[in-house]
Amino acid sequence: MARLHISQDDTGFWQMSFEDDDGKLTLVSHQFASPDHLIEDARELVERGKAPGAAIVIGPPRPPSVAARELARPYTKPAPRKAVD
Repeated sequence: MARLHISQDDTGFWQMSFEDDDGKLTLVSHQFASPDHLIEDARELVERGKAPGAAIVIGPPRPPSVAARELARPYTKPAPRKAVD
């Protein structure tokens, strides 16, 4: 049975891949901040017959990585520093 996998990668972004009956994975979409758009796309692919009879498998969200937490912090302008001679 074919499957559309929606999962989160190591950087915290969401991606969708297609698994055929032989187990071969093909990346369809990547670098989404949330899985919502991918879920809609997967349902549409099944409804339109682009992935007939495919099951949609959604992986659980991962805890944010240290890098993702650093990027999520608001930017603060650094204090001015004196030039060194």
